[in-house]
Amino acid sequence: MAKADTRRSFLLVPAGGAGEGVGHLVRCLKLSEQLGSHVSFLTRHLGQGARRLLAEELARNPRRPRPAALPQIPGGRRWDLIIVDARRTSTRELEELMTHGLVAFLDEGGEARNFASFILDTLPGLPGRSGANLADASFLFLPRRVRTKPAKAWKKILVSLGGEDGEHLGERLAQSVVAAGLFLPGQLTVVEGPLSGRREWPDGVKVIRAPHGLAGMLSRHDLLITHFGMGAFEALAVGIPAILFNPSRYHARLGAAAGFSMIGIGTVRADALKKLLADPVRLQGHVDQFNEKVGSERGKKLARVLGSLSVVGSKDCPVCGRTGNVVIARFSDRTYRRCATCGTISLESFAGSRKKYDTAYFSTEYKAQYGRTYVDDFESIKAASRPRVAIIRRLLGRTSEGVVLDVGCAYGPFLAALADSGMHGFGLDVSPGAVSYVRKALRVPAICAGFEEVERNKLPRHIAALTLWYVLEHFPHTDGVLGKATALLPEGGVFAFSTPNGCGISARRHLQGFLLNSPGDHFTIFSPRKLGKILARYGLKLQRVRVTGHHPERFPGLLGRAAGRWGAAAVALRTVSVLLRLGDTFEAYAVKGQV
Repeated sequence: MAKADTRRSFLLVPAGGAGEGVGHLVRCLKLSEQLGSHVSFLTRHLGQGARRLLAEELARNPRRPRPAALPQIPGGRRWDLIIVDARRTSTRELEELMTHGLVAFLDEGGEARNFASFILDTLPGLPGRSGANLADASFLFLPRRVRTKPAKAWKKILVSLGGEDGEHLGERLAQSVVAAGLFLPGQLTVVEGPLSGRREWPDGVKVIRAPHGLAGMLSRHDLLITHFGMGAFEALAVGIPAILFNPSRYHARLGAAAGFSMIGIGTVRADALKKLLADPVRLQGHVDQFNEKVGSERGKKLARVLGSLSVVGSKDCPVCGRTGNVVIARFSDRTYRRCATCGTISLESFAGSRKKYDTAYFSTEYKAQYGRTYVDDFESIKAASRPRVAIIRRLLGRTSEGVVLDVGCAYGPFLAALADSGMHGFGLDVSPGAVSYVRKALRVPAICAGFEEVERNKLPRHIAALTLWYVLEHFPHTDGVLGKATALLPEGGVFAFSTPNGCGISARRHLQGFLLNSPGDHFTIFSPRKLGKILARYGLKLQRVRVTGHHPERFPGLLGRAAGRWGAAAVALRTVSVLLRLGDTFEAYAVKGQV
């Protein structure tokens, strides 16, 4: 992803205090230093102590203007990106935030996870949690590794149970390990977090009050005992082991998923701690594995990724407009949802820029995908266009007047098939090279323009049919395209298109793989099953669906392998695919005014 644009605006929404600790807030403060000067904090999820801590940190910020602290979102205010850093977020809050900008979550564990546009995980989550767009521990803000060799003895132990420690775990731990004779009081250094208040410690224990982070102290100790959170990962990054003493089963499950050794939940298991201290090789192995995994980035790219994050496409269904659709797949540069009303699968793209349909698209890019250039493929596409021409002619009847407007005509194979049948065509494409070829080589009228923007007076006066062959899926705002297409047609006019099939064998076999391999500029994937209802919303009557793109070798398991080896099996499976309409693409033909 591109370098962060410091001119963009950001709203940071951290949780802090009241059982949340200060880790979320501290991370957001670090992020704010790298995101530029247009940063605000929403404080609604911060307890009183955390708000005070935020105010103190912002007062020390030398940047002008300083980030603003907002108790609520002003009406109508928008940001380029809203970053939520909290343990759990409700769908109700997500819906509110999405009205103010694109929303990205860090390590989200609540119900909003299944509906958010973008998820970035820096910490391992619980087994069974839905995937993230990006998941990498190197996004954590971590110190560099200082200690590369294991401690010869456990001489200096650091105890830090979070910025709040509402359960007084630190006191219990210190008292237990001293009473069990595992450590002398002088070996322990305990941390009182900024929100924890004063505590009672065994005589001889060193106490540090509200330090400005643990990173500077960690390398001077041999071991950290803490709960699951940033401190544990900072210890590993510096090069010392971390053992967890957790306040809840939830923390313990997270710790186990991350590979940490643990000594109890709420109550110290002295026997478990003694056993771990006797096995330094195991503890050091976790340190080495973690450092190998995170490398040297250690937080440098988090602001870079978030700072450049922008979206093409809509969180709402681009066809029927339904909101609140669940996410069905996430990848590093995109998120897919399925509309609960019309069944359309839609894409939100975070690739950074729209694809250009220039000369390279029809030559080198096309050849890389299909083995030859678009012009080399012209005759085969033209041959595939002849049945389309025949269906359109049949639906129009003898009394049709006007031309066939081919939107996204490319180099014009469909227009050439029209001309061969005696019908008149008119091409529209965003590629100057393609339009020039249609005009000069085919001698068919065409203009270079985008369908969404083209003015009516630039198009033929009488349009009998409008076609989009593998073009409709390229539009982010499908509703506007369908509405405009219908408006251009007279009563009885034909609307026809082809597109990938969301019910084809590839999607049925492995939806995640199908979506992963789907081009990043395909914003919709339709299913023939609900297409009639979709087109009826625009005054179109679906007359025919022609399922195409039959690939027997794509059937799962033994069937697909058999089709790849034996011709008879391929023929049989192709017949099955045709009968069950399992092709990976389809064509649809509708007539205006017959609903």
